[in-house]
Amino acid sequence: MEPTLEEIEDFNGNESKEKKKMIREVVILCLGIGLALTVASNIFNTVPDYVGKDATHIKSFNVPPMK
Repeated sequence: MEPTLEEIEDFNGNESKEKKKMIREVVILCLGIGLALTVASNIFNTVPDYVGKDATHIKSFNVPPMK
């Protein structure tokens, strides 16, 4: 038979201090890892935005003269 809500020790604000501390540590650890990964991806992102040849490889630009 399943316990009722009142029989569960974590129901209605009756959590133990150790469980609260463990949950706080896990949340802080996850936030820290997420922050570190975000910073690392911004720092080490060296992929250029332009895909293709540089403008130096193009012999002539077929741009109409400005009026």
